[in-house]
Amino acid sequence: MSTVLEVLQRLGEAVLLFGRAVAAIRLRARDRQRIAAQLARVGSDTLPIAALLALFIGMVLVVQSADQLRDISQSVLGPIVGLAMTKEIGPVMMGFLLAGRVGSAMAAELGAMAVYDELAALRTMDIDPVRFLVMPRLVAATVTMPVLVLYADFVGIAGGALVVAIDPAIDLAVSEYFARLLEWVHLGDILVGLLKGTVFGMVASIVPCAFGLATRGGAEGIASSTTAAVVWSFVLILLFDLVIVRMTFGLT
Repeated sequence: MSTVLEVLQRLGEAVLLFGRAVAAIRLRARDRQRIAAQLARVGSDTLPIAALLALFIGMVLVVQSADQLRDISQSVLGPIVGLAMTKEIGPVMMGFLLAGRVGSAMAAELGAMAVYDELAALRTMDIDPVRFLVMPRLVAATVTMPVLVLYADFVGIAGGALVVAIDPAIDLAVSEYFARLLEWVHLGDILVGLLKGTVFGMVASIVPCAFGLATRGGAEGIASSTTAAVVWSFVLILLFDLVIVRMTFGLT
């Protein structure tokens, strides 16, 4: 029972923090500067590792699928990679990457500020910690994630095409790979992936911020909050993934 109450409490804190952060959104000069700094941290700094992950996942998808389809038809490799990357693997992979790389840093940073009374100092100076710290991170992650998802989609599909071009075990022309992919992947599939990216960006930023602000107990508390923030983000990303898939079932 206590575990259920703790889960509900954590979820409630995250929802309330999300509402306060949305209400605190402003586009004044100082706010824009903080948002721009977080955009660089969440977006451009994540591009290299995102490209590496997407490239190898696209290549592995083609190799694994080609092995299973060698006695049937390898012409569906393009649709398999395209649909998998745009609707499922791209958004979830970027959500996990954001939660693990950036979300953990958010939780640790805000946790340290909570433990060492920096949040109290901000309140003393009449600065709202939610607007000063949480809102820029939420906006940056929400705006950046759909772009990262599109980026991962293109890189993953290109990685699949590279394997098709150089692997002698795959009897498929690159032109046919792209032709079949474009035949099966529609705008609705891409939009579903972008919707997932937007939601996952919110989750992967607001959950770590909530855990960071609630941190107590020194260095051990910071470590516990950081670990819990990443785990909760992963679980909620998968939960929202299931919900979005069910909501959009049959619409694409």
